[in-house]
Amino acid sequence: MTLSSRYSPGLAFILYCVPLWSQATAPAEVTTKETPVTFKSGVNLVMVPVVVRDNAGRAVGTLGRDDFQIFDNGKPELISKFTLEKIEKDSSATKNPPHTLPATNGETPAAADPDGIPDRFIAYLFDDLHMTQADLTYTRDAAWRQIDAGPHTLDRAAIYTTSGRQMLEFTGDRDKLHATLAAIATGHADAESTMQQNSCPQVSYFMADRLYNRNDQSAWVIAMQDVISCASLGPPQYPSCIQPKPAPTGGQVVCLSVNLTTQDTAQGMVTTAARTVLLAGDRDTAQSLDTLRNVVSRMASMPGQRSIVLVSPGFLVLDDRHDEEMVLIERAIKASVVIGTLDSRGLYTQIPGGDASTRVASTGSIPQKIAFQTMETVAQSDILANLATGTGGTYYQGTNDYDEGFARTAAPPEYLYVLGFSPSNMKLDGRYHSLKIVVSNMKGLTVQARKGYYAPEHSTDPADQAKQQIEEAFFSREQIHDLPAVLQTQYFKADDGGVRLSATAEIDVKKLAFHKEGDRNRDDVTVVTGLFDNDGNYISGSQKVVEMQLRDETLQKRVDSGIGVRSSFAVHPGRYMIRMVVRDSEGQAMAAQSSLVEIP
Repeated sequence: MTLSSRYSPGLAFILYCVPLWSQATAPAEVTTKETPVTFKSGVNLVMVPVVVRDNAGRAVGTLGRDDFQIFDNGKPELISKFTLEKIEKDSSATKNPPHTLPATNGETPAAADPDGIPDRFIAYLFDDLHMTQADLTYTRDAAWRQIDAGPHTLDRAAIYTTSGRQMLEFTGDRDKLHATLAAIATGHADAESTMQQNSCPQVSYFMADRLYNRNDQSAWVIAMQDVISCASLGPPQYPSCIQPKPAPTGGQVVCLSVNLTTQDTAQGMVTTAARTVLLAGDRDTAQSLDTLRNVVSRMASMPGQRSIVLVSPGFLVLDDRHDEEMVLIERAIKASVVIGTLDSRGLYTQIPGGDASTRVASTGSIPQKIAFQTMETVAQSDILANLATGTGGTYYQGTNDYDEGFARTAAPPEYLYVLGFSPSNMKLDGRYHSLKIVVSNMKGLTVQARKGYYAPEHSTDPADQAKQQIEEAFFSREQIHDLPAVLQTQYFKADDGGVRLSATAEIDVKKLAFHKEGDRNRDDVTVVTGLFDNDGNYISGSQKVVEMQLRDETLQKRVDSGIGVRSSFAVHPGRYMIRMVVRDSEGQAMAAQSSLVEIP
């Protein structure tokens, strides 16, 4: 079972809006509409997370907008958005004082009690589809020790696997985390390796791509020599070279000193082996990317710092899936998810020509095999490097110190710059654009940033852009006060034992950016209110659009008390976080606040 998209947020809760001015106000001046919250990311800016480090490896946080340059396909672009995020290593929860509203219907109100709420979320993703049992054992033990090292009491961790066989949602319960870690097992990669070693010819996923998709002549020579030897198809050498035979996909030719019948048989066996391995490799890569994409979507619904630690030996992403890789990085950036990657192979050495299980048809093929092994190792690591550099995370490789590896990959950099630009003369053609980030006075500094992006294939809808802004604010912990709005919370205990939690967004209407339409002042306000449990998991929420068409006299005389948008939730005893986001359509200003409620 793979991680399902059911973890994506879907807000569907009834919310009602209560104007706080006199009931004599004409109904036509204020109307409300229930709208489902269906966030859909739009591409308006290209966002580039950047980490700058000094020669000691420390993140640098003293640079400004003018210190950076962005080149898109070699062309300089204007940086239109610039933020510097300072990530506290021991962050504490945001605390908001409770507000108590009058009780109604004979219910007894109780004040909300603020306290710490989860503020850092780490998802450990073990790539059990590609890891060997030995790699898993060492990395799993290191993860166990990190959990035991005493994470902050407000941290929450989750454990996932690319196969989907073991999953644990976010929790602070170490016993549950330990039990899930202990249950992770692999045999898939070991079984694939054994099958490959026993196959004739021996074809890896990388080699299969070279044979079947790229028609690489060097790969064909190695594979043909191997299959002639392992299948005992006759003496590998004849006095002269028989008529060259074209490879199945055309283009290149393979010339071996064997008779035509032997060459036909060998070529058929190579083609069959390459196709079989390619299908299996495509399946595992697709499942790994799908799982990682779903984990990013899951992380997007967590309120606070979000980090993913991908533990993997790396895996091959073929050319036809590079766009999926870029989209994955784009999603992580938009959701403020930092991906750290740990190469589970640790410190390893390549054996020329392979280990004892690797056949060598002739000593002359050893240099060619070494070259392919080197290319395969680099290609497998590309996905780990790209995910980390593209999202601001750390790529840890080449050492067996897994304890340090987990500590570094789980911790986002102390300083993270996020640069945004609107590409000039953008063509909606879906093509790849290379990116280069240059820092002035770069002496002693290194820059980590994404390498490129794919252009959109359609223009951005302003409505989609607004949804994206609301979504980003809703699932963050940032307090935004650009728009005058205050969140008030309380809960009620009814005689029948039921508990309802109420949240009201109070908005100062006089300070909204109305525009004039005849004798009316026009503005729409979107209010999203949501409920999270103590582990930061999203429970439910709602969205309401308040459409205002106020006459001048109403705006001037009747709105001193503002408007209130209220929602209520049926809850059980426990600790909850209420999150409120308000956005107006005219000024495009926002407010975002959180409040903690503990119900005994």
